[in-house]
Amino acid sequence: MNEAGVDRFAIVGLQIAIMGMHVPNDFIGSYLHANKDRAIGIGSVDPTQPGAAEALKTAVREWGLHGVKLSPPYQGWHPHSEEGYAVYRAAADLGIFLMFHQASVFSPIGFHEYASPSLLDKVAREFRDTKLLLAHFGKPWMNETVELMMKNRNVYADISTLPIKTWQMYTGLRLAIEGRVTDRLVFGSDFPSFNPRQAADDFLAIADLGMPLPIPRDVLEDILYNRPFDMMVNQ
Repeated sequence: MNEAGVDRFAIVGLQIAIMGMHVPNDFIGSYLHANKDRAIGIGSVDPTQPGAAEALKTAVREWGLHGVKLSPPYQGWHPHSEEGYAVYRAAADLGIFLMFHQASVFSPIGFHEYASPSLLDKVAREFRDTKLLLAHFGKPWMNETVELMMKNRNVYADISTLPIKTWQMYTGLRLAIEGRVTDRLVFGSDFPSFNPRQAADDFLAIADLGMPLPIPRDVLEDILYNRPFDMMVNQ
């Protein structure tokens, strides 16, 4: 991170039982504590597993995590299901935000029927005091993500992975500009899949595409540099 010029960052875990993926929340917590002056910690639980809500409560109380990452299309549950709502209620009680991979999935055993960003409208309505952060801008359904953000002030999105998908990134940003929601877009590199410095450079390069409707560089710089942690968490 230091070599890439990163001052502050989010540490994100993910647990997907059907894929055998399990990043322990104590791993996220210990890394957070080693970098507590410059990081926020986002743990994960899989709502399909018994005791997920209680596991989240334990992780937040023990480690001071700031959010929880969920993925209906990877984990295999509907965003309106009771197992999901149990975790939402726990997050609301804890005062942490919900991060969703509510986007396309590449695993053959994934569930695209649970992936539409529009499915989170009900969640955003019923948990108005809880912030929802959609990873990867809800790609390839950025139009749904922007409409969701326009309707619900508690919905945010990050743009991680999209700098390498030039057309999707450009289209999503144009929609966000026209919808006046760029103030709730945050930058993410999706490290370790991508180098943070290269991801930032690729993101800023969107301003130089030479499109008839350009993306102003000041909009990109605002997203990249002007998103304090207290935008998502109460510190």
